[in-house]
Parts: sequence; structure tokens; C-alpha cells
Amino acid sequence: MPLYTVTARDASGRTISQVKDAPSVGDLVAELRRSGLTVIGVKSEGGAGPSGPMAAPTEAQAVAKSQGSIFAKKVKVADMAAFCRQMSTMLRAGLSLLDSLETIANETENPVFKTALQSVMTDVEAGSKLSDGFRKHPNVFNALMCSMVEAGEVSGSLDTILEQLGQFFKRRHKLQSQIKSATAYPKFVGGFFVLIVTGIFTFLVPQFAQLFKQFGADLPFLTKVLIAISAAIVDYWWITLPVLGGAIAAFIFWRRTPQGAANWDRFILKTPLFGPLVLKSGVSRFTMTLSTLVKNGITLDQSLEITSKTLGNIVLEQTVIDARQKLIQGYSLFQALSESGIFPGLMTKMVKVGEDSGALPDMLNDVTEYYEDEVSSQVQAITSMIEPALIVGLGAVVLVVILGIYLPIFGLSKAAAKSAAGPS
Repeated sequence: MPLYTVTARDASGRTISQVKDAPSVGDLVAELRRSGLTVIGVKSEGGAGPSGPMAAPTEAQAVAKSQGSIFAKKVKVADMAAFCRQMSTMLRAGLSLLDSLETIANETENPVFKTALQSVMTDVEAGSKLSDGFRKHPNVFNALMCSMVEAGEVSGSLDTILEQLGQFFKRRHKLQSQIKSATAYPKFVGGFFVLIVTGIFTFLVPQFAQLFKQFGADLPFLTKVLIAISAAIVDYWWITLPVLGGAIAAFIFWRRTPQGAANWDRFILKTPLFGPLVLKSGVSRFTMTLSTLVKNGITLDQSLEITSKTLGNIVLEQTVIDARQKLIQGYSLFQALSESGIFPGLMTKMVKVGEDSGALPDMLNDVTEYYEDEVSSQVQAITSMIEPALIVGLGAVVLVVILGIYLPIFGLSKAAAKSAAGPS
């Protein structure tokens, strides 16, 4: 049997490194976990690098890298959840892997997903593993799914792994849906706000500006500012629109650079309202993904590497990558995460309890449920604050416009009254 160098940590926190033989990496990890050890990493005896789900790059992974593009379309999380559940059900019912893929591909309406499944079918029919077929389509099947499917193939429990993946994607979709539904009304009010303000400066203010010009009124500073904004929108749109579009394009370009993305994500985490929400959402995604991977036999260092790519925030991603390096150096997961100073104390304490008790996946799952509820509550709280803020903001703009319009009118009225009264 193949030999593997195992790095693990026992319940007392002592790091153990030894060479063991096993039929596969999955069997070895399962055996070590049953004995109460937390597996940090597994390498082939010759030191060729990580084995199992995060093995050295294969041809399929090289293709995946070449196809990964910022313009690549994504498959919805809901579609992926349905795919995993359907595959699990069909495999348990006795259908072959190829027949299951063909059935789902024929029923899939998403053209990107259909094309990817048909390509995977071709690879499987030619003798490739399902996970290798998935890795050729990184815009559809992410690293988490590829690694877990490979773990299922190694352990012979692919149907169970797919069922767990289905539950994982279902929970992610539920969280995303809660955020979208809670922010739908504020987006509508915000759009209405922009539309009303644009209409005021496009149609209303120019009419009064022409009237004031005819009477030669002495305009207050506020009125001059309003007329200048209106002129920029109506008379100089050919300058205003390119400048505005260029500023937006420059921001998007800067946001896509590594330094710009890091600075923006760092800024978002520091904002009063949205920073805590982004952090809690990232913690929920982190613990959910890590729990799913560790529960299915993926080593802890590999799980952290995969999880870091799913967080959607560069600051959090780099924090997890740094924690993985500390883990490899001999730190416990609790120490590696708590020293970052970013993750909440409640989460790191639960991780410590999980490591000490040997029930890390269960503790991570509890943390996920807690922060999912926290995210939902905070989204509702922010929504309840945004709605009146937008209404008050719209009222303030309308009030400013009214003042800017009627102050000159009052001035004209007083001048006309004095002129009618004549010299005393």
C-alpha cells in the first residue's frame, strides 16, 4: 500500500508527524479522525506534495487555469444545489454516473451549465474521474466542489458527498436570497430618489432659471448653485456624462487591480453599517465551507486553502491563507485564527472547543447557524434604517430646491412692492 507522511494534532494540542500506509488518502484521514486526531496535512512519502483532493496540478487543472477568466459566466447557486441533490438521488437509485449526468444535462435550461455537463460526460465516458471533468470548468464547478467530489470518489461515498454539497449550496442560496429580498425595497427607493432628483434638475429648475433671467433678479448663492447643477445636466451633458462615465470606469478598473481590490475590501470592513455585515457573512461562509470539507475527510490545511477562495473578500482570504501557514508551522487552528485579530472572539472560542473535543466540524456548523441568524437580523436592521434615511434625504433635496426657487421670488416680490409704493 502507498506510504504517506501525516501531520496531525492530538486532543492535547501536541503535533504528531509519522509515516503510515493506507489504501488511499481518504481512508487514512478517516482512520486518523476515528482515533481522535485532527489531520493537518498528508504528503506522499517521497515528498511530492499534497496528495488527494489537492494533489499536484494535473492536465485537467491546467485546462481549468487556462479557462478561468473574469468574463466567464457563473452558474447560479440554486442550480448547483439542485444538480447535487439530483445526482445524489439518481446514484442512490442505482443509475450509473454517465446516465445521471445525461439525464440532468438534457433537462438543464442554462446553456453554460448544459455545455459543461456534456463536456464532463465526454470525459467520464473516456475514463476520466468526475472530479477531473469538473476541474476543466472552473467557471461552473469551484475548487470546493471538485475537492469534495474527489474525496467522495476515493472513499466510495460519492452519493453522500453530493447530498451534503446540495445542502451546502442550499444554505448559501438561502443566505443570498435573504440579503437580496431585504435590500430590494431600499434599491427601489434609491432608484426613485435618483429619478426624482434628476427630473427636478432637468425640467423644473431650468424653467425658473429662465424666469429669473428675464426679470434680472439678484439670485442668492443657493439658487446659483442649483442653476449651475441644472446647467451641467441639461446644457453640458456632453461633458458631464463622459466625465461621470470615465470616473466610474476608472473606479471599476482600480477595483479590479489587486491593490485596489484589497484597499476597497479593507475599507468596506471598516464602514460602520456594512463592515460588520460583510464580516459576519464572511465568517458564516468560512465556517460553513470549512465544516463541510473537514467533515468529509479533507485535511485541515487543504480545507483552509480551498475555503480561502470562497470568501469574496481579499482581506478575509489573506487572513485565512496566513492562518494556514501558521497551522503548517505548528499552531493550532484556534491560535492561527485568533492572532489575526479579524475573526470574532466567539468564533475562535468555538473553534478551540471543537479542537479540544475532537468535534470541530460540529462546532463549525453551530457557528455557521449562529452567524446566519446574525446576518439575517443585521440585514433587516440596516434595511429598516436605509428606508427612512432615503425618504428624509429626498425630502431634504426637495426642500433645498424649493428654498432655492422661492428665495428669488420673495426678493422680486419685495422689490415690486417697494416700486409700487414709490418714494416716501
